[in-house]
Amino acid sequence: MARRVRVACLQLPARDLEDAAAALEHALRRIGEAAAGGARLVVLPECTYPAYFLRSREAYDAAGLLPDAELLTLLGDRARRHGIYLAAGVVLTDPESGRLHNAGVLFGPDGRELARHAKSFLWHFDTVWFQPGGRFPVVETEVGRLGMLICADGRQPEVARSLAVQGAQVLLDLTAWVTWGTRPQEFQSPHCTHLMPVRALENGVWVVAADKVGVEADSIVYTGRSGVIDPWGRWTVQGSPDGDEVVFAEIDPDAAPGPPAARRPVLYADLTRETAELPAMARLREPLVPDAAAGCVAAVQVETARPGAAVEAVRRLYCTLRGQGAQVVVAPTLVEPDGGDALSALRELTRREGGALVLGLREERDGAAYLTGYLLEDGRVRLVHRATHALRGAPAEAFDLGDAPCPVVETAAGSVGLLVGAEGLVPEVSRSLMLRGAEFLLWTAPARYGMLDAVARTRADENRVYVAAAAPAGGESGALVVGPQAQVLAVALAGRPMGVTAQVNRALTRWKDMAPGTNVLTNRLPGRYGPLAAP
Repeated sequence: MARRVRVACLQLPARDLEDAAAALEHALRRIGEAAAGGARLVVLPECTYPAYFLRSREAYDAAGLLPDAELLTLLGDRARRHGIYLAAGVVLTDPESGRLHNAGVLFGPDGRELARHAKSFLWHFDTVWFQPGGRFPVVETEVGRLGMLICADGRQPEVARSLAVQGAQVLLDLTAWVTWGTRPQEFQSPHCTHLMPVRALENGVWVVAADKVGVEADSIVYTGRSGVIDPWGRWTVQGSPDGDEVVFAEIDPDAAPGPPAARRPVLYADLTRETAELPAMARLREPLVPDAAAGCVAAVQVETARPGAAVEAVRRLYCTLRGQGAQVVVAPTLVEPDGGDALSALRELTRREGGALVLGLREERDGAAYLTGYLLEDGRVRLVHRATHALRGAPAEAFDLGDAPCPVVETAAGSVGLLVGAEGLVPEVSRSLMLRGAEFLLWTAPARYGMLDAVARTRADENRVYVAAAAPAGGESGALVVGPQAQVLAVALAGRPMGVTAQVNRALTRWKDMAPGTNVLTNRLPGRYGPLAAP
């Protein structure tokens, strides 16, 4: 029987630090309205009290704010009064260091504090006055197993994954998504378009997100669009870009299926390596001339149902794209009765035409069948990688799994790593390739995946690398190239066999900043990711 839980996302107006008392009063009133509307779980935005932009520690201390204990008592009392679970984004002082935490606090219907999370991936000026957290608690409640993250935590795959590994069914995203535009209808955020939908999909969990609206400090514009994402990455409800409102939805926590591809922690040791020891850090220190780092990467979508025809389609498109300057071409996984003949033909193709071709083939060795990715370059087999992950529920006879992480190899375009099949849906695999120095993630997919574009954009965004993905031609686009800041550089028309090319410059993969003071590599907390690599 479904366990239906009514949730409410409070989309609150931005206020400056000087208006903290009014912000709190408004939030308390909205909490009452949400409870009156039947919500059992109510989620508030990041830094609902006192504000997000604190200006300075001195300004915070001089603002005449409620002491932490008094604030927490007040919020706990409201949760008890209304008999609800309440997740509130607030600023708290660390009793040991005296520094501030950008915190989320979860209260139960009896008013007791159940969990506390401090934002671990600090964003931009957050780093000036906030101290990062490093604990990712999950709590069992009557409304499901709940975990919290705060805004930019969603940009680091390890945070949501840590919660999912502990059994979270619902991720509460207390957020302050920032944006820009000339009018609210234009407002969007990477969190809305791809990051949080993919966090839901790759972990098989619900996401309940509460954001602010309006302008703070005459310089920070909020996206709004609070709402709920289901475990398959679909928005079930989404608020407006500018409305002060309560967004209601119903969820079934027990419908959360967990990750779509079974995890294999033995392959994720790179996640816990010290940052200074990572090949990616060494690569960032290498000198590089931007003009010499430019290149061209392509992806193709072809129909794979007819053996032989797919190989011919790849051959024809490869020749065309090489004529357009593509150094590397990514093709989908081909279904061929004799993969050896196809491999020989395509290997000869790269010898004759030059360049590199990535594709997947089903191979049979010693009574086992594998889904294998190949990198062919100038007539040589440069890389062979057997898929290490499969979709849950796939037929047991589909293929056996490889046991080795994909290496990173150098090509004419730059350093590359392969994603084969379901590996693209496993954040640890892409992350590990980036940490090992990959500048390009080349994903050969055996069949249409929902949200291929969103997953590719997320892998590029969270790792600051290029992603070229290729799936068979179908009802949606199955070929695209994405830049290190998640911009789609080229995408194929839906359903039509074709190829697309994009100009790339691997110098951009050396720039790992997401915002001033926020770096994909140096702001990771590898000492906290042990559970992700634990057997």
